[in-house]
Amino acid sequence: MGVPLAWLIRRQDLRLRVLTDSGGLDRDVIWAHSIELADPAPWLTGGELLLTTGLRLTADSGACEQYVGRLVKAGVSAVGFGIGLSHERVPETLVAAAEEAGLPLLEVPLPTPFVAVAKAVMERLAEQQYEGVVRASRIQPRMTRAALHGGAQAVVRELAVSSGTSVVLLDHDGKVRAAHPPDAAAPEAALRAGPPSPEHAAAAVSAGQDGVVAVQQVRVGPRVHGRLVLAADRTLAPVDHLLLGHAASLVALEAEKPLRLRDEQNRVNALFLRMLLGGSITASAALDHLTDAGFPVRDGIRVLVLRGGGPRRTLQAVGTELAERGLPLFGRGHGGCAAVLLPAAHAVTAQTVTDGARARLRSRTWAGLSAVHDLADAPAALTEALNAASVAEARGSLAVVPFESLAGQLLAATLETRKILVTLAETQLAPLAAHDTAHGTDLLVSLRAFLEHNGGWEAASAALGVHRHTLRSRMERVRGLLGAADLDSAHVRAELLLALSAWQEPGGSDRAG
Repeated sequence: MGVPLAWLIRRQDLRLRVLTDSGGLDRDVIWAHSIELADPAPWLTGGELLLTTGLRLTADSGACEQYVGRLVKAGVSAVGFGIGLSHERVPETLVAAAEEAGLPLLEVPLPTPFVAVAKAVMERLAEQQYEGVVRASRIQPRMTRAALHGGAQAVVRELAVSSGTSVVLLDHDGKVRAAHPPDAAAPEAALRAGPPSPEHAAAAVSAGQDGVVAVQQVRVGPRVHGRLVLAADRTLAPVDHLLLGHAASLVALEAEKPLRLRDEQNRVNALFLRMLLGGSITASAALDHLTDAGFPVRDGIRVLVLRGGGPRRTLQAVGTELAERGLPLFGRGHGGCAAVLLPAAHAVTAQTVTDGARARLRSRTWAGLSAVHDLADAPAALTEALNAASVAEARGSLAVVPFESLAGQLLAATLETRKILVTLAETQLAPLAAHDTAHGTDLLVSLRAFLEHNGGWEAASAALGVHRHTLRSRMERVRGLLGAADLDSAHVRAELLLALSAWQEPGGSDRAG
């Protein structure tokens, strides 16, 4: 935004006279600056009306050409030369140099002080700024009404028409969601910037051969919905940026409406799930609520528990995954984990939901899945899923661990129980490992085969590939080293087998090898 040079010349009170015929009167002046230096270029930024009396300027044609060349290179809009002080008239050599360079040259008569010219420019700039504010105040209500009646597309159209530009709304993946004119495409510069994120600047402006491009993120807090891209073949005025920011806010609110409704619904669903998992709601009442919510439960339910990543963030990620697949979120935090209800028979799988949530969270999570249960058994399903998630974390497994796969493994795989079993193994079984190392025997291997076959001599010896008498001989030595442990007791055999499994599997001391 600037003051048109032609407007300044039409001010009769200033009595400015144009000395060049090369045009350029459509240029904008953004400031009026009086400088008497021979080389004022270092103090110029472009767009100025430079005012001088030629104090340091001679009438030499070479000097005038160099002077004008430096001004043109600095981007000066025009030169106002004051006569009657250093020069009685504007040097012809300066007029010729300005004419040749296409730089407008104005004669400022002695009665017109430079301050009057500068004041006229500043006052007009202030008027333009006020006019821009008034214009914006008239456009913004229209834009708001457009948002209420026509959504994002109507906002984009109103912004484009009001600013005389092309406007494109891009979603998070860079796809065009709305545009005006309808065939407008996003500039390459905006597409090369990549998907928006909270870490990126909220707004950016770039200029090139094809014009000016302004990009404004469409976001509410950390949640980014896309980008609003405005392209113009002119310099953007402050009012353009103001309207672009207002439009981005309206589009963001439009995008937030369903999300806010979903957040409220998720809070209600979390309260319901807490009651269901706590056993304080009847199965029939739960069935009615889930059916009304569009959650299929005819074939039963499962509970998915995810550890790591923080319950709140995890539930948000899971909720987005389920929403994209047409399912509402029934989830709540439980003991530092996220517990989520899943229909037993549905196209969406626990692994798909977990992988999608991991990708959104960009953090490691471990997941456990309960067996299929009726609604009345929801508390039991939660317990199973929590145990399975603990096993997944102990294993460091990225695959969802189903509770059904843990038969015979749950105690040894749970971290707290595993520590107890490893301690028992180091007390009871370490002597056997030491004996095998010292004498080259296979007492520990023989004991494991004996325990795994429930004390059956024939089956255990066959598994080891030795005669049953050989196994009996080894077991006598084992009994002697174990001391008071009664291998005829099923309870003792069970404890020793669990301790041996915890000791030899990943996560244990692994001293048996």
